[in-house]
Amino acid sequence: MFRFPREILISFFLFLFSLLIFTRSLEMHGLEYRDDEIFYYKSTQEMLRSGNFFSPTYFEENRFQKPILFYWLILLSYKIFGVNWFAARFVAAFFGSLSVCVTWLMARELFRCRRIAHLSALILTTTPLFFRHAKNAVPDMPLNFFIVGAMYCAILFAKNPQKKRYSILFFVSCALGFMTKGPAAVIVPFLSLFVYALLHRKGDVLRAMRFGRGLLIMAVFICPWFLYMMATHGRAYTEYMLIEETRNRLLGQGSGQVLGGQVGTLISHTGFYVRTVLSYFAPWSLLFFCAILLARCGPWRQRLDGLQRWLPIWLGVVFLFFSSMHFVINHYMLILTTPFAILLSFFLVGEGKEDAVSGKIWRLSEKFLIALIITAGTLAFSFLFVFLIGASRWWIVPFGVLYAGMVFLVLKSPRAMAAPLTLGIFLLGIFVQSSLLGKGGITAHAALQRFAAVIQEKADPGFVVGVGSHDIHEKEFQVYFEKKVEKVATSRDEETQSRLVGFFTTSPKVYCLITERDFKRYLNEEEIRPFDIVQEGYIVRKRMHIDKGFFIALFKGDQKTVRDYFMEKLILVRKDRHA
Repeated sequence: MFRFPREILISFFLFLFSLLIFTRSLEMHGLEYRDDEIFYYKSTQEMLRSGNFFSPTYFEENRFQKPILFYWLILLSYKIFGVNWFAARFVAAFFGSLSVCVTWLMARELFRCRRIAHLSALILTTTPLFFRHAKNAVPDMPLNFFIVGAMYCAILFAKNPQKKRYSILFFVSCALGFMTKGPAAVIVPFLSLFVYALLHRKGDVLRAMRFGRGLLIMAVFICPWFLYMMATHGRAYTEYMLIEETRNRLLGQGSGQVLGGQVGTLISHTGFYVRTVLSYFAPWSLLFFCAILLARCGPWRQRLDGLQRWLPIWLGVVFLFFSSMHFVINHYMLILTTPFAILLSFFLVGEGKEDAVSGKIWRLSEKFLIALIITAGTLAFSFLFVFLIGASRWWIVPFGVLYAGMVFLVLKSPRAMAAPLTLGIFLLGIFVQSSLLGKGGITAHAALQRFAAVIQEKADPGFVVGVGSHDIHEKEFQVYFEKKVEKVATSRDEETQSRLVGFFTTSPKVYCLITERDFKRYLNEEEIRPFDIVQEGYIVRKRMHIDKGFFIALFKGDQKTVRDYFMEKLILVRKDRHA
């Protein structure tokens, strides 16, 4: 009787489980929302309406920013699920689930240990940066998958150069990644492969890869669409890609820096990405940096052998490449999540910890650190659930019982996997409940959606919609409208005042969403008045001031007062000169 290999069955289960997690409340705009999503959501709709599937537009203006593959993937999802936010984001959830599978397979291949592979998949799924991008309609997660896939193929090929299919798949993955989001999909795998071959004297692997054939394979995937765009848009497209997307991102717009300035920039950007890993990979990043330090000292050490050293090379290449670029963006670190998860799993599950004094100290420290993280997480979630969402204070009792059980398991279980596994399951439980914040009116989008509903109910097609506060992102408001939302405010007071006057006097019918603070500051000009206040509400503050009154209200269990510290008043203003 035929049986599927266990690895295939486990991978398939991981895929389905991850997809279930990532698609939960996928249609809602919540904590995971990224403002760039509106570009892809709107542009693909315009492609459907126009029938032009090769040259994206955004509100009928050419959009040259990224290659075409991600747009096509969203279009395919629209064909399956219909035109909606679930379909647009399903692409990221699908490739995020595939990334979890490939990470599990890579960890299994490198360490021959299912415990490390299982924990790697769990850590990856519960890394905040990864979880967020698995629910975003942006190309970062497909790019991550193609890079991870290319790395996995390169590792398999380096282990067995006779299997040419891995070499071909390596170049195909790089090409598809390039068509998703550009050169990083080629540079990171290529550099990692070359550094590994150089450090381990594996020149035969490079020769066996047959880069000439590989570049031809990549050209078949990459060149046709770029040639089409150059033929269609000519110099405008070519200059944009060479200057805006390539030169300015890598080097900036200046005339160049001296060597000292470049070194300073590299150090500064490296520090930025270290902070990114600490915050966007938390709480796992705390364990990671502690494990790295302890793994290199004392009588107990954990060493990486052979192909396992590919993982720190991967980390180093990504840090060096992106730190040398002019722009620093935290989501560039998404492609570190797989080597991060595998390395951390290796350190957490590694053998020999109980055989040395340093190992026993680390194991005890690991348990207490995880218990502390669970304590902080339980307190934070209980606070949000009771004081901000407004649930009954009696929920603290079951939360306390669950907390006590988790901490007991972490501290008392003799198994090495118990503590990190408990932390992973705890984080997974927290993440899948993130939609509660939207349903409870806590997220920014919960407020923006209510204001948008008022405009859509009252406004006729002649109204112009604008945002009058710099703290409110117009792209977050844009998701609820077919017409373009204007960003009237800037970071400078005088310019914002001038633009608001122009906005209210130029258009005969306007809606403007503004914070109460800015309403009092800017909307007193005679040119702007009279207007009507049609809706008031609250949004999460970007700038909070915590004082003694907050702690008094917290101690008394005063839910309304505590919530007011976190919320800021918004006002929707309407002016109709024809009324």
